Amino acid sequence: MKHETAFPSFMRDIQALSDEAWHEFTATLPEGIDYVAEASVRGLMVGRLRRAVARGEADKGTLRKIALDGL
Repeated sequence: MKHETAFPSFMRDIQALSDEAWHEFTATLPEGIDYVAEASVRGLMVGRLRRAVARGEADKGTLRKIALDGL
């Protein structure tokens, strides 16, 4: 039961970290990005965050760096 109640919180945390990383990424772009590219990049960042959290990473700064690595 504890896992079930923690899941929505986990997803909100991942979403918040993804949003923070996205804002950091877009701040470096000289022009806007189209919706298809945005969805692709956001999906890449969320996947990276999920894998890092699954490996046990919990530091938000490190997670943000992982999400943005190479972008």
